[in-house]
Parts: sequence; C-alpha cells; structure tokens
Amino acid sequence: MPVSAVLMRKSAFDKVLDRMDRAPVMVSTFAENNLAMAAGIATLDVLASERLVEKAASTGDRLMRGFSDIVARYELVREVRGKGMMIAIDFARPQSLGLRTAWDLMEAARKGLFAQLITIPLFTDHKILSQVAGTDSHAVKFLPPLAISDSDCEWMMKAVEAVIAASHRVPGAAWSLGRKLVSNFVRT
Repeated sequence: MPVSAVLMRKSAFDKVLDRMDRAPVMVSTFAENNLAMAAGIATLDVLASERLVEKAASTGDRLMRGFSDIVARYELVREVRGKGMMIAIDFARPQSLGLRTAWDLMEAARKGLFAQLITIPLFTDHKILSQVAGTDSHAVKFLPPLAISDSDCEWMMKAVEAVIAASHRVPGAAWSLGRKLVSNFVRT
C-alpha cells in the first residue's frame, strides 16, 4: 500500500506552508487516501509491538558475522559490509591462476559480470533474491525482510556459502553459467 509523509522542522514549515494558498505545494498522488493512512498506522504499530527495528539490528549483525566468516575462506570474497538488514558482499579479482583467468575473461566481456554468477544461482537454486549493487559492480546486496526468522537466516547463510564455494571451482557449474553469460554479451 503506497503511503507517504512529509516531515520538516517548524521553521521550514512556517516558510513553505505559512498561508493556505501555499498548502497545495505539498499535494501528493497518494494524498487523502484513508486506506493508505490506515495501512501506514498499522505498519507503525507492528514495527513497534514486534520490535522489528531492534530485531533487524540484531539479525543484521548475525548475518554480517555469518557472511564475514567466509571472507577468510574464499579468495573471491573481499569484504562484507552493511548496516542493519542492508548487507553487501564485495568480490575482487582472485590471485590463483585458474580463477584469475576465468575472472579476467568475464571482465573482458562485461565489467561486473562476475556478480551474476552469485545472484543467478542464489535465485534459481535457493530462491534467494539478491541484487548486483550497480552497473559494473562486484558487490551483491541483500535486503532480507525485517521479520526474517532464525531458521531463514541459517538457510540464507548456508545458501550464500554454497554458491560462493561453487564459484571457486573451475571448471564448474558457476563458470559454465559465466560462459553462457559471456556468449550473450559477445553476441549483442
């Protein structure tokens, strides 16, 4: 349900909306929508009663610790970073010859293509929706729901590690996917 609000200091409010003829400045597509306002209030109630903000902070810390454990074990993983439930895993060019060669071939086809070797199998094999952090980026970001359960966290951490482990096997399924992606970019 789309809902919005405008918050400002009183001094700004007094300068922008100090007269009735200026009030339309703040109109919105979703203005005067009682259902949206009821949904917004219900959402705020759930956030407070279930302490979802606090839970998101602790769950995010747990996921960050779990993902950070893989940094030392996999040379393609450079860093895990985030705040709360917004988490990213950064990948970097590996040092070992086989992985470095495969990485370089993918980068030659399209900068940042490696991250797709993570996002695609996470979704197709594990039903985890993740996203490349931007064009030409080597970071994969995760934005799990605030109400994620402990068992879902475990499942997510295991799935991410399994996909990253698979990306370290050359040749392997992940790099076969990479060849397909490269061939698509070469043809276009």
